[in-house]
Amino acid sequence: MTQAAGRLSPHQNVPPISLSMLPAGTREKRLAFAVVTISTVFFVAALPFAKVRLSEVWPFIPIYEAALGINDLITAVLLLAQYTIVRARALLVLACGYFFTALIVIPHVMSYPGVFAPTGLMGSGPQTTAWLYIAWHALFPVFVLGYALLRGENGWRGDKTRPGVLIAGGLLGVVVLTLAITALTTLGHNSLPAFMIANHYSSSAMLFLGGAWLFSFAALAVLWLRKPHSILDIWLMVVMCAWIFDVALSAVFNAGRFDLGFYAGRVYGFLAASFVLIVLLLETGALYARLVHAAEIERNERVRQLKAAQGRLEHLSRVNELGQMVTALVHEVKQPLTALSNYIRTSAQFVHFDEPAKAKAELARAAEQARRASTILERLRDYVKRGEVTEQNEDLSVLIEEIVPMSLAGLQGENIRMNVILHPKAWLASIDKLKIQQVLHSLIKNAIEATAGQADREIDIATMLAGDMIEIVVSDNGPGLAPHVHEQLFEPFVTTKPNGMGVGLSICRSIVEQHGGRVWADTEAQRGTAFHFTVRRGQSDEVDVPDYLRNVLAPPARVMSFTSEDETSANNS
Repeated sequence: MTQAAGRLSPHQNVPPISLSMLPAGTREKRLAFAVVTISTVFFVAALPFAKVRLSEVWPFIPIYEAALGINDLITAVLLLAQYTIVRARALLVLACGYFFTALIVIPHVMSYPGVFAPTGLMGSGPQTTAWLYIAWHALFPVFVLGYALLRGENGWRGDKTRPGVLIAGGLLGVVVLTLAITALTTLGHNSLPAFMIANHYSSSAMLFLGGAWLFSFAALAVLWLRKPHSILDIWLMVVMCAWIFDVALSAVFNAGRFDLGFYAGRVYGFLAASFVLIVLLLETGALYARLVHAAEIERNERVRQLKAAQGRLEHLSRVNELGQMVTALVHEVKQPLTALSNYIRTSAQFVHFDEPAKAKAELARAAEQARRASTILERLRDYVKRGEVTEQNEDLSVLIEEIVPMSLAGLQGENIRMNVILHPKAWLASIDKLKIQQVLHSLIKNAIEATAGQADREIDIATMLAGDMIEIVVSDNGPGLAPHVHEQLFEPFVTTKPNGMGVGLSICRSIVEQHGGRVWADTEAQRGTAFHFTVRRGQSDEVDVPDYLRNVLAPPARVMSFTSEDETSANNS
C-alpha cells in the first residue's frame, strides 16, 4: 500500500474519515426524523399553554446555563479536533459558533436580574440580559449558516494553512466578539431599545426576536439544500429545529419570564446543545472501534505477509541447499563412478587376455568404488531426511556405554583411550536416543580420525549442567583445527577429510537444534578440539532438597574408561 493510499494528506482533495464527511445513512436519517417528530409534537402541545405563569425557580437559571456552557464548550473542542484532521474551514466556523454560545452564557447569567444581584452584575441594566439573549440566539444560527455555505459542492474544502493559526485566530475573534457584545449591552444599555418591561417582553422586542428566529430558519433551509447530507448535517438540522422551538416558546409565543414557554423553551435549548455533542461522542467511539478493527486487520495481513515471506525464504533456502547437495552429489559420485568404469574396462581387458587374477583384483576395486558411491548416497539421504525427534527420558550413562564400544569396533591396536565423566546431576536427558547416539558416534569418529598419528590417542567425554540443559563435551588431543575451517565447521559440504563429504557435522547440528539445543567447537593449535552440544534435562522424580544438603546427598561423579583393545572398565570416584 502506498503512502498516498495509506495516509491522506490534508492537501489532497480526498476527505479523510470524519463525522462531517461520513454520509448519513438510513438509520441516522430515521433517528433524526423521529427526534424532530417528537420535538414537534411536544412543541405543538406546549404552544397553547406557553403563557401560563409558573413558579419562579431562580436556581434553575444558573444551573441550566452552566450545563449549556459545558456542553457547548466540549462540542467546540471535539469539532476543533476534527478540524485539525480534516482541515475544513466549515468545521472551524461551526466550532467557533459553539465556542461563542459557551462564552455568551457567562455574561448572560451574570447580568440576569435576581440571580446574583437584584439588577445583575457587571453594571448591567434591565435590558442587558434580553439583548444578550437576542445576540446569543441570532448569532449561533449565523455560524451554522456559515458552516453550511462553506461545505462546498463536495461537502468539504481542504485548508492548506496551519490549523493552529486559524484556530487561534477564530477563537480570539469569538472572544473579541463576546466582549464587544457584553460591553455594548452593559456600558451602552441606556441607548438600546427597551425589550423588557418588568418580566414581560415589549412589543418592539418582537421585531428583533423575529429576526433572530428567521436566522434559524435560514440555516435550516441551507443545510437541507446542501446535499448530500453528512451525519453532522443531519444532526445540525435537528439542532436548528430545537433552536427554533426554543426561541418560539421562550421569546415569541410566551408572555415573559417564568411561564411555561420560558421553561419549555430552555428545555429545547438544552436539547439543542446536547444533540451534536452526543452524536460526536458516539460517532467518535464508533470511528475508534472501526480504527481498532482496521488496525487488527492490517496487523493480521502483515503477519500473513510476513509468514508468506518467511515461507518463500525457507523455500529459497531449501532450493539453494538442494542445489548445493546436487553439486556435491555430482562431484562426489562422479569420482567413484569414473573409477568404477575404468576398473570394469580394465578387468574386461584382463579377461580378454586370459588373466583372471588381475581381472579379479580390478573387479574388487570396482566393488569398493561402488560401495563408496553407495555410502555417499546414503549420507546425502540422511542429510535430507531429517525427521521429527521423539524425546523421552534417557540415561546418558547407558547411552554412552552402548555407543562407545560401537565407535571403537575394529580399532584394535590403535592405542585409543576414552574417558567418560558423568556429572551426578547431568545423567538424565530428554532426548531421542537413536539420534543423540548418532551425534555422539559422529563426534567420536571425528575425534578418532583427528588423533590419527598421535602416539597416545586420548578422547574425553564429559557431561555438566548448563541451567535447564545438559552440556555434553567430546574432546581429543589432536592437532586442532585451522581457523578458516573452524569458522565454517558446521556448514554442509565443508570437510577436512580427503574422502569426506562434509555433511556429518551439519547433520549433528540439525539433530541438536531439533532437540532445542546448540552445538559449537573450541579448538587450539596442537591442543586438540572440543565439541560441545546441549540437550534438555529430563524430568526426574527426585525430591528437591535444600542447597546446604545438596552437596552432602549428591552422588559422586561416575567415571568410565574404554580402550580400543576392548578392555572396558567403570568405576565411581
